[in-house]
Amino acid sequence: MKSTKVLYSLLPLAALVISSLACNLPGSEEADRDVAVQATINAVETERALLEGEDGPPPGPVGEEPTPTPTQEPAVEEPSPTPKPTFTPLPTATEIPCDRATFVTDVTVPDGADYGPFDVFTKTWRLKNTGSCTWTSGYDLVFDHGDPMGAPAAVQLTSGTVGPNQTVDVSVPLTAPGSEGGYKGYFKLRNSQGVIFGIGAAGSVAFWVEIEVLGPPEPNFTVSFVNIGLCNPIFATFKVINNGDFAFEWARITIQDLTSSTTLYGPGTNSVPFLASSSDCPPGASAMDPGQTRYIAASIGSPVPNGHNARLTLKLCTVDGGGGQCVEKTTDFVVP
Repeated sequence: MKSTKVLYSLLPLAALVISSLACNLPGSEEADRDVAVQATINAVETERALLEGEDGPPPGPVGEEPTPTPTQEPAVEEPSPTPKPTFTPLPTATEIPCDRATFVTDVTVPDGADYGPFDVFTKTWRLKNTGSCTWTSGYDLVFDHGDPMGAPAAVQLTSGTVGPNQTVDVSVPLTAPGSEGGYKGYFKLRNSQGVIFGIGAAGSVAFWVEIEVLGPPEPNFTVSFVNIGLCNPIFATFKVINNGDFAFEWARITIQDLTSSTTLYGPGTNSVPFLASSSDCPPGASAMDPGQTRYIAASIGSPVPNGHNARLTLKLCTVDGGGGQCVEKTTDFVVP
């Protein structure tokens, strides 16, 4: 406040000086007078600034506002945004459907099991109740689609109850079709309100039975050369395996010398043609059952055509005298 008072006391003096100068200067020197007046004003302003402790350039000419000195505003640091909290939703409980089933295993009849035409069999599945409702005697096994194989329209699932997470074996009687080939039938379950359901997460998948029907049984065998036996006269011995479905009881045998185009034996027939081993000499057994291995032998004369190519033609029948079902096979060999 003291500096301000001093300043105000100087203002009259400055005014007096300006007035005196204005009176004493000639009119022709008006420009010099203006300069002197401005100088006086500048001196007063400078003195004021010094007294008040102000900084900055001296004031400009009269009538002009002093140019403010630009100042740099301090940088304001923006606060870092506060991260928003993240929330992990809690898992919600999944509602278990009332009727659901899971396949456990095939108790009987694995997929692709072989059956003959019109064979009767029973298919059994083991199922697990994976729903929330208890299966009762009002639940049934029902055919869904595919090959029915004589399945009934419905079979009671259980005579008691099967609670959630319990298992039950359910069976259905079936009959193989009469024609050979592959067959597959699909089944589901039905609750007491008549709603059909199956296995899988959505309860829409059917479980099945799959079989292969073989053709009608047939007789069959294989034959191969073994050796030249020491029976008198010399016999050629052959190994025979019955890999068919019927027993053989009768044979017709022919042996030809392919090198000389002559017949070494036969054709001869025999109702007891089978030997137990390759070293036996005829006569032999009267029959060869399915799955058995037997031998047959026939004379090739004397002298033996050593080194000659030969061929056996063997016909076996299921009934004596060439009756029943017959199969004929040939095998080539070299006479030792």
